[in-house]
Amino acid sequence: LPCLTSRKVSSIKRRDAVVLIDDVRERAPITANRLQGVLVRMFNFASERGMIDFSPLAGMRRGKESSRARVLTDDEIKALWNCLDLERMDIDIYRLTKLALKAILLTGQRPGEVAGMTWNEIDGEWWIIPVERSKTHEENRVPINPMLAEIIEQARPYSTGSRFVFVSPRSPLYQHKKPDIAKPKESDIPISVGALANAIRRHRAEMKIDHFTPHDLRRTLRTRLAELGVSDIVAERVLGHKLQGVLGIYNRHGYDTEKRQALARWEQRLREILGLSESISNVIPFEVQNA
Repeated sequence: LPCLTSRKVSSIKRRDAVVLIDDVRERAPITANRLQGVLVRMFNFASERGMIDFSPLAGMRRGKESSRARVLTDDEIKALWNCLDLERMDIDIYRLTKLALKAILLTGQRPGEVAGMTWNEIDGEWWIIPVERSKTHEENRVPINPMLAEIIEQARPYSTGSRFVFVSPRSPLYQHKKPDIAKPKESDIPISVGALANAIRRHRAEMKIDHFTPHDLRRTLRTRLAELGVSDIVAERVLGHKLQGVLGIYNRHGYDTEKRQALARWEQRLREILGLSESISNVIPFEVQNA
């Protein structure tokens, strides 16, 4: 934090933190709460180590957060998918951004995990999100069904030489420039979650879709799995969530088969929404229904 970087921790008062957090809250309420959480942990650590007598943030309440409930309708899904067509020149979105947004809707994975997908993570018919990139700090095996496989192949020509499937247009490798030797880690960069959100925000009027975010695509997938009769356990594992309580302790089943069935069923439903196939059967496969 530039405003605090040259300050001794003992010189930082509660008012300093309040002003900083309030400034952030004006433009990003949720981020302000995350910042407050980081500051609380930092000052608690300083107090525990005897650098300060007590935390200046002790007892400070966080701002209220309301959970989002946005789920795209069939018509909105169809409109979005059509707008993300690579041949649509009137929707001027970077092509790999279009493909990444489609991948979120297809897999239900976190926008950051999709944006940072690497070629090394693709193993045959599986996209394996490693522990270090997973929010839950657990490896997540995501089935690569036909529509996702097509998206990955569409991205390949634009990612030549990059380790990322969805390489950023700011990457020197994408721009065919020599990488900066002084900054090797910045020489090959993926698209950012911010870029995904900005693309939606800039073109939402053209898409004619009410306000939504990349994360709402993940929520849409989760809701649609429930509509298709996929059990909560399987749907949660598809999203890469940990099982809670006793289930999380004793149930170590990977659900690979069930996850593939669930996402295959979603792809079939998505094709129906897009008018690419006939309506799916009302019969739910036994394995999915009772997983």
